[in-house]
Amino acid sequence: MESARELPHDLEAERALLGAMLIDKGACDEVINLATPEDFYYDHHKLIYEGMKYLHDGGAPVDVTTVTSYLMDKGVLDKVGGVEYLLQLSESVPTTAHTQYYLNILNNRSLLRRLIKECTDIISSAYDGDVGDMNDYINGVEKDFLDVTRDRNAGEFKDIHDVIDEVTQRLYKLQQSGGVVSGVKTGFRELDKLTSGFQPGDLVIIAARPSVGKTAFALNIGFNSSHNSEEAVAIFSLEMPATQLVNRLICCAGRVNNDSLKNGSILKENASKYYAAAERVGQCNLYIDDTAGIKIGEIAAKCRRLNQEKGLKMVIIDYLQLIQGPTNSRESRQQEVSDISRQLKAMARELECPVIALSQLSRAVEQRKGKPMLSDLRESGAIEQDADIVAFLHREDYQNKEKEQEVNGITEIIVAKHRNGATADIKLVFEREYSCFSNYTTEEMPEGAGIRDVRPQ
Repeated sequence: MESARELPHDLEAERALLGAMLIDKGACDEVINLATPEDFYYDHHKLIYEGMKYLHDGGAPVDVTTVTSYLMDKGVLDKVGGVEYLLQLSESVPTTAHTQYYLNILNNRSLLRRLIKECTDIISSAYDGDVGDMNDYINGVEKDFLDVTRDRNAGEFKDIHDVIDEVTQRLYKLQQSGGVVSGVKTGFRELDKLTSGFQPGDLVIIAARPSVGKTAFALNIGFNSSHNSEEAVAIFSLEMPATQLVNRLICCAGRVNNDSLKNGSILKENASKYYAAAERVGQCNLYIDDTAGIKIGEIAAKCRRLNQEKGLKMVIIDYLQLIQGPTNSRESRQQEVSDISRQLKAMARELECPVIALSQLSRAVEQRKGKPMLSDLRESGAIEQDADIVAFLHREDYQNKEKEQEVNGITEIIVAKHRNGATADIKLVFEREYSCFSNYTTEEMPEGAGIRDVRPQ
C-alpha cells in the first residue's frame, strides 16, 4: 500500500528563519511582517514563531532567553525541544543576509499547501454532491481558489520607482497614440478625447430612461471596440435575446433598416447589403451571454474564464438593475444593488479591463422635465460612488414629440462624473432606424441627404 505523501515544506528554510529572528532584530521585523504561524509546517516551529510574534508585538526583545521564558509560561518548552533546540537554532545561522531568500521558500511552500487543501476540499464537496445552486458553487470555488493566490501580494507596498516606471510607460503609450487615447476606444471622437478611452479597471455607468437608446449606444461601443480586435468584448444581455442584439449590430454595421430585418424583406430587396453587414459583424471579437436573471457571481466567473481563454478587452452589462444578488440574500433590493455595484468595480480591477454597466434612471427626471442628474440614478447612491465614469443619454425629443424634427436625432452624452478627468456634454447623432450613433458634425449637407455616417471605418 502506498504511503501518504508529505505536504510541501522545507525544514532548512524554517530553521534558518527562526534562527535569524533570535539573533537579529531586523530579520525578526522582516519575517513577522511577511509570515504567519500557518506558514510553518512543523508544529514545534509554529509554537516558537507564535512566541516570537507575541514578544515582538508587545515590544519585548526576541532572543533565546525571552522565548524560553515565554514557552515555559505556556508549558510547551519541552514540546518544542527545550532550550537546547533554541540554542541550536541561534547557533546554526552564520548570517542573516539570506532571510528574504528563505522567506520566499517558506511562503511558496505554504501557498502550495493551501492550494492542495483547497483542491482537496473541492473534491470532497463534489463527491458529497450537496452543493446547492451549481452556479453559485462554481463561482465560490473559483473565487476561493483565486483568493489563495491573490493573498501572496495583498497589502504589499509599491516602490515609488516602480510606480514612476508605470507612469512613464503610460506616457509612452499616450505619445504613440497622439496623446489622445490610451484606453479602449469607444469610436466616438469627442468622448474618446475627453476620457482618453475607457481605462482598465474603470466602472462606467451609462444611464437613461427607457427607449432613449442606451442599449444601442452600448452596442455601438461594443462593435467599435471589438471589430478586428485580438481581445474579446463580453456582452451580458439580461433583457434582450442574443438574436435581437445581433440584429441591431447588423443594422448599425450596414445601415440596414430595422424594419427590413424584422419582416425579412432585406433578403428580397438587397441581400448583398445584408450579407456584407453580417460579414462585418462577424469580424467582431464579441461574446454574448443572454441569460435572464444572471447572478453577479456568474458574471464574474464567466468573465474570468473568458479572460483566461481569449483575453478580455471590455465587459458590457445590459442592465445593472436586472442582475441578481446571491441566492440566499436577505438584504433590501437597494442594498443588493449597492453590493452588485461594488462587485462590478472589484471585477473591473481584477480583470484589468473597463466594465460598462447600463442603468435605469428614476422617474424624477421625467417629472422635472430637465436633464438627468446623478441623484436620478435608480435604487442606489452607491452606484455613483463606485463608478469612475457616469454618463447620461438625453434627447430633447424624448418628452416633447414636437421637437423631433427640430432635434433630428441629436443625443447628448452627459458625462456627469469623471473620476480622472473633466466632465462635459457631448453631442452625437442617433439614427433610430439603423440603431446607429454617429459623431456629430456641423457641416452643411444637401437637402434630403440624411445624416452622414462619420463613424470610424
